[in-house]
Amino acid sequence: MGEIIAIANQKGGCAKTTTCISLGVGLARQGAKVLLIDFDPQGNTTQSLGFNPDSLDLTVSDVLQKMIERDYSLESGYGILHSRENVDLLPANIELATMEIRLQAVYIGREKLLANYMQIVKNLYDYILIDCKPSLDTVTLNALVAGDTVLIPVQAQYYSVKGLEQLLNTISMVVTEGLNPRLTVKGILLTLANPKTNNFKEIKKVVENAYGQNIRIFDTYIPRAVTAEEAPASGTSIYLYDKAGKVAKAYEAFTEEFLMEGGVLNG
Repeated sequence: MGEIIAIANQKGGCAKTTTCISLGVGLARQGAKVLLIDFDPQGNTTQSLGFNPDSLDLTVSDVLQKMIERDYSLESGYGILHSRENVDLLPANIELATMEIRLQAVYIGREKLLANYMQIVKNLYDYILIDCKPSLDTVTLNALVAGDTVLIPVQAQYYSVKGLEQLLNTISMVVTEGLNPRLTVKGILLTLANPKTNNFKEIKKVVENAYGQNIRIFDTYIPRAVTAEEAPASGTSIYLYDKAGKVAKAYEAFTEEFLMEGGVLNG
């Protein structure tokens, strides 16, 4: 049975999509079978793996509609694409933006639609990574209810750290309200870091002091680099775009740390 990991942060620009793709490809390079779910109407994960979101016949929106209709007969490969970097993808496009409105019309179980879909595919993969949209709405709530753990990429700057509290409160609510009692926090990953600055050192210390006793703070951090910003336009991960660069090496080190025991802590 695969581990379902929601990669979430309500603040944009924290390398959430880059982390989802890089971790997914990194795990695949270690021999794992991986499914990425693009859960953002911008379709950034979809585009970054070389697919055109606007030309797709089936996306995650169609899967959610099937779940709304309680049509559980769809095949496990329904809508799933296979990328050249050996990870599967359930893509997204702008249609997902209207799903929030459609979900409001679902009277019972609207926050459990993705969890219902997980029952169909989770045994086929070692890891399922969900790239959440940068907001805390019903679509994102579906990811938290479906997930086993939450990985939180945090840009190494003051305002990003302040926004952590809201996300952690939402995770706590999901657990305490019984929507997903098993949900835990996998850890916090500092991204877009400049380790030479005093600001990075101060932010790292603030995060460790505030959350380090209860949540794993990964030792690995992801540095800022132009190549990481360029890679999505090429339709490849950082491993193919700049395999010898510092970001690829950082994500490789993070993948190894991610796989170490003891990573799942209570949220």
